[in-house]
Amino acid sequence: MCKIYILGAVGSGKTTLAKKLSNDLNIRYYELDNVVWKHCYNGDIRRNDKEISEIFSEIIDNESWIIENVGKKCFDDGLEKADTIIYLKLSPLTLYRRIFFRWIKQKINLEPSPYKADLKMLKQMYLWAKKEINNSKLKELERFNKKIIILDEKKLKHYKYNCQ
Repeated sequence: MCKIYILGAVGSGKTTLAKKLSNDLNIRYYELDNVVWKHCYNGDIRRNDKEISEIFSEIIDNESWIIENVGKKCFDDGLEKADTIIYLKLSPLTLYRRIFFRWIKQKINLEPSPYKADLKMLKQMYLWAKKEINNSKLKELERFNKKIIILDEKKLKHYKYNCQ
């Protein structure tokens, strides 16, 4: 049994870490944006709260999982059920650089994008990152201090996780 919940700002590397751990541990990972949004050819559609809750409950009822999320309140039950919470705390400069280069890759179709990679979205991603930098979720996570791991850029590069 291994339940890992990864949190961090947009551009912090949540999905990359989730994929890596998924491969290393042979555990399925879930991007919770995909629980909220149903991807359709003509554009994404937001699921209703009941659908979101049902899908999320199915995920966290599994014996093992890795989930990643920016910290939406509707997914707080996952924090309770997680064995380990990993918070990615990167410097503002690193976050802003990553966001910019991701946006460029999406703009020139080197990386898939679930949204339109325009200037409006770039600005929105910077605003989300700034909000997380200024109002870090770490305060809210203090109650989980026995199971939280905080990774900065240096620690993230060499991080390995072993299920107990």
